[in-house]
Amino acid sequence: MKVKGLIAVVLALLIGVCYVGAIYAQQEGHGPSDIFQQQFGQAKQMPFEGTVLSHDVACHCFVVKTGKGNVTMQDDYAKFDNDYDRAKGLKIGSKIKGDYRTVNYINYAVDVHYAS
Repeated sequence: MKVKGLIAVVLALLIGVCYVGAIYAQQEGHGPSDIFQQQFGQAKQMPFEGTVLSHDVACHCFVVKTGKGNVTMQDDYAKFDNDYDRAKGLKIGSKIKGDYRTVNYINYAVDVHYAS
């Protein structure tokens, strides 16, 4: 009978710890994602224009040859002609322009259009 009581106490403690962990996990403003979103929102938006040298859909990045050199950008947050799903359709050699933001030395494309 003592073993069953001990198991019940240990089980109750584990359930309590799980609930406390779930409550702490739901608190906003303390996770790495929240910090990144804050930094991304405060980052200055910079324009770019150039030719697409490469686009790796698997790693969500593309390289643009600009007048100042090559720029590598992530397309995770890129809106391509007002559609978030079309950024994976960038054609190598095409002329594009748009805006990007830099967070922790990584360039994130925000808006991408074919240059006319």
